[in-house]
Amino acid sequence: MKYSMKMVIWFLTLLKCTSQSDLNIAIIGGGIGGTSCAYFLKEIFKDLVNLSIYEGNKVGGRLATVIMSDGNEYETGGSVIHQRNNYMFNFVSNLGLQKRKSVFKNERLGLHNGKDFDFIENDNYYVNLMNILWRYGYSVKRLQEFINSMLDKFERIYELQTNSISFDSTYDLLKAMDPSFINYLNISVKDAYMNEEHFSESLITELVQASLRVNYGQNTNVHEFVGSVSMAGMDGSLWSVKGGNKRVAEKLLEKSKAHLVPEYVVQITKNNDSYTLLTNYKKKATYDYVVFAAPLAENQKIPITFSNMPLALNKVGKYHQTVSTLVVGEIKRTKFSPISDGDLLPITIISNNENEFFNSISNVEGVNETGSLNVWKIFSQQPLSNNQIDYLFENISDVKVADWLAYPHYKVPTESQSFHIADRLYHINAIEWVASAMEMSCIGAKNVALLIKKHFYNKELNETTKWSHMEL
Repeated sequence: MKYSMKMVIWFLTLLKCTSQSDLNIAIIGGGIGGTSCAYFLKEIFKDLVNLSIYEGNKVGGRLATVIMSDGNEYETGGSVIHQRNNYMFNFVSNLGLQKRKSVFKNERLGLHNGKDFDFIENDNYYVNLMNILWRYGYSVKRLQEFINSMLDKFERIYELQTNSISFDSTYDLLKAMDPSFINYLNISVKDAYMNEEHFSESLITELVQASLRVNYGQNTNVHEFVGSVSMAGMDGSLWSVKGGNKRVAEKLLEKSKAHLVPEYVVQITKNNDSYTLLTNYKKKATYDYVVFAAPLAENQKIPITFSNMPLALNKVGKYHQTVSTLVVGEIKRTKFSPISDGDLLPITIISNNENEFFNSISNVEGVNETGSLNVWKIFSQQPLSNNQIDYLFENISDVKVADWLAYPHYKVPTESQSFHIADRLYHINAIEWVASAMEMSCIGAKNVALLIKKHFYNKELNETTKWSHMEL
């Protein structure tokens, strides 16, 4: 009898869900987080859902590109993907995209201290290995093993999300991967690597510092989790998407069949069981659920007013300014002595000197597999002056600048962040306080999609159960 009753309730729930009006969901932000969330929601709810993505700028968000005077297009934002990033890998495979082939033969890295190079990679694998071991010792091997072990634990999230398991907070999500990950947020990568893992000081002050300077514009005072994610991005197993990584976001938008609203949301008003959005063009629309797929920080570029909320919202920390400057010109080799005339300059130069005006300089390839030895990308904390650009380059024919708040300013300890802003209102970018990366945004997006699924079907089941008691 109990089994029969469950079947009746299940049937009534299914009947009610398939006969009801459409489910309307708004996503604020058209970057990789917002577009992947739309894709996941479409997978879950299929034709039941109507999706709208609000994006006042270009789709792709921080996965931006720019066309230089040589006629080629170059990445200004997120430019590399790790081979173990399952969501990004599957998106490229399933959406008809391709990995970009490298056209540069010289891919050497150089670590600069402001005066000269501490380390330069060698083109010969065995010579390079010997040089690394000579300078950094066996700590390099142990660090590699540590990162691989961490990635093994990290990959548990894919199995959990495949089984529709969702998490209310970043701590809950990390704990499900591995309980030790919580501790990673409460200790700096410098202290963890030196005092707990006993890696060499030179490895931490040079290699780990360099990874954080180029990937996050910060130093080894960040927490251990983001520091380790940064080091995972230095192992060489990286790739990019032909046509630009923004193509993934564009294809996800297309596949989700979401309606793109090219406006900024400036106000979110809570109703009883819905939210009304107001845009910068004074247009209004009401939705059953709202997903916030953008930073919710003290210094966010597009402020949003939250109205009629049950509790006051606390903005979480500040985002870190990163300036990406692309230059078409010739680099002045004299700045980077003692490189002799016959030696190749490293394709990527990372400055570990925090008093230097740049974080890194990279010779960059075009997104469509084009290459020029005279196109460079400089990451810095502040916009570069003309004098600073002239100090590094000569015969300059083009300069383009992208200035944005790229990722959180990380500190220790880092508190748990909720994926809920309020009932029916969710925040994908809470996950960025764990680590900011394309794959992390996709994981946060999948988690929010699963939270909406859980809330929606639990609500429907509760309503249908009450209805079935009345009918039966």
